[in-house]
Amino acid sequence: MRTITLFAILVVIMMGVFYGVIFATGGEKADMNGKIIGICHANPSDENNTQNSILVEGKVAGNSETHNISVKVNNATIILKENGKKRVNASFSNIRTGTNVAVIFTGPFMDSYPPQTTAKQIVICS
Repeated sequence: MRTITLFAILVVIMMGVFYGVIFATGGEKADMNGKIIGICHANPSDENNTQNSILVEGKVAGNSETHNISVKVNNATIILKENGKKRVNASFSNIRTGTNVAVIFTGPFMDSYPPQTTAKQIVICS
């Protein structure tokens, strides 16, 4: 009985380490990798332009074709910047045209041209 209990505890500890490593190293894969080709800054006085957004040209996961996608950036969007092998917090002001990014989407896509969605996370790549 002791052996089974110790084995069960060991399995639980190993699972915790495994999941900890996945979450600590950014286990969630990007939905799109590409280059920023346009930036739209919010203008609070314009009711049609109340959110920051970026236009990203790149490849969507599972698709070999290049697409342009308009990505809204809101207060819930996490923006990170690669600093060597680490990721550090960044802000929308760190985003520049021509920068390579990895984007994780959240929410539905609007049926428009280009398609529009919201970013859950943006990683500015070195």
